[in-house]
Amino acid sequence: SGKCITATGIYRYVRHPQYLGFILITLGWLIHWPTLPTAIMWPILVIMYYKLAKREEKELEETFGESFLLYKKKVPMLIPKINERER
Repeated sequence: SGKCITATGIYRYVRHPQYLGFILITLGWLIHWPTLPTAIMWPILVIMYYKLAKREEKELEETFGESFLLYKKKVPMLIPKINERER
């Protein structure tokens, strides 16, 4: 169809805000209360959420096709672009 998915709110800036929020919260816990188990588990958790996000995006590509691919090209996965003019 060639038309990009219209994203509003936080989804205009990052495709997986819930995963980004969870990663940042757990990073904050790790910094505030560092323990060996949390230091070992945090990178594993980040990798697992990244892989989950990739799997979900594959399903979205199959469901929405080119529309999702255009959205994916426009909006970063987890790290928002900084100093970019309002879209």
